[in-house]
Amino acid sequence: MKKILIITIFFLVLMVFLLGAEPLKAADFSWTQKLAGKILLQVESRGEAWYINPADFKKYFLGRPDDAFNLMARLGIGITNINLEKIPLGVISGGPDDDEDGLNNNLEKIFGTDPKKADSDGDGHSDKLEIENNYNPLGAGKLPIDTAFSKKNAGKIFLQVESRGEAWYINPLDNKKYFLSRPSDAFAVMKNFGLGISDANLSQIPAGSFSTTTLLAEEKIFYSAASAIMTGQTAKALAYFTPEMQTSVNYTLNFLDAEGKFNLGNIMAGAKLVSSASNEKIYSTSVYYAGYAAVLNFRVKKQPDGKWLLANLN
Repeated sequence: MKKILIITIFFLVLMVFLLGAEPLKAADFSWTQKLAGKILLQVESRGEAWYINPADFKKYFLGRPDDAFNLMARLGIGITNINLEKIPLGVISGGPDDDEDGLNNNLEKIFGTDPKKADSDGDGHSDKLEIENNYNPLGAGKLPIDTAFSKKNAGKIFLQVESRGEAWYINPLDNKKYFLSRPSDAFAVMKNFGLGISDANLSQIPAGSFSTTTLLAEEKIFYSAASAIMTGQTAKALAYFTPEMQTSVNYTLNFLDAEGKFNLGNIMAGAKLVSSASNEKIYSTSVYYAGYAAVLNFRVKKQPDGKWLLANLN
């Protein structure tokens, strides 16, 4: 029943995309170079979403949560906090907003403002007003915005490597960064910035070679486990671990709240393959906390029956 409800909500959201999408016309662009970094919505179908990768000008499917998650993990570019701060924050209305300042609670937690106070630094100006005008909502002065840097990176997907691998989309329409990691935030980005495109025009854009079906077996296991953990699907996640690991992993996941699972999945999504042997693959990433970095290595091992399974969670 829960799965059916999720699928129903997903398609309802897609219909909302269609109602808000502005169709493109062939005369409006000279093909994919002008579409680089944009999100397209297939208006003559079911509103399937596609991302045009600015690195190769090819289209990549965003329709299902797993597709979007794996795309961020595979095509996302690591960025340091100091560089991410150069890009202005984009604000999309919607979602729980306890202090009613126009910034939803999730965004305030990511940015560091107080979701319970409309004016975090008490200077008489709301957090949203200060952010939209590039002022620091947590103290005096302006934010270190670099408009040239923002414009240069328009259309890219960044992964915050000095945090928990949070994903950000640099919208080429306004050169601002938009939080992308949570499904609700990704849907909001597609709804507000997706451009409608006809099947005929979409067919002229070459498809990227990356998809969940072309991943190697060990990659599918690793990123599927990360996706399941991130979305709170504990039973599904356990199936991707070796039998001897399942009890401890189950204990860990039951201990974590929804936010903790989301963060753990994000961390795993940011890991990259650093060692490859015939029977073991190691994915590694760094986690930063209080100015210190800790390296995490995730091992995926080939089992006697030929199947690949995760052998650790630390």
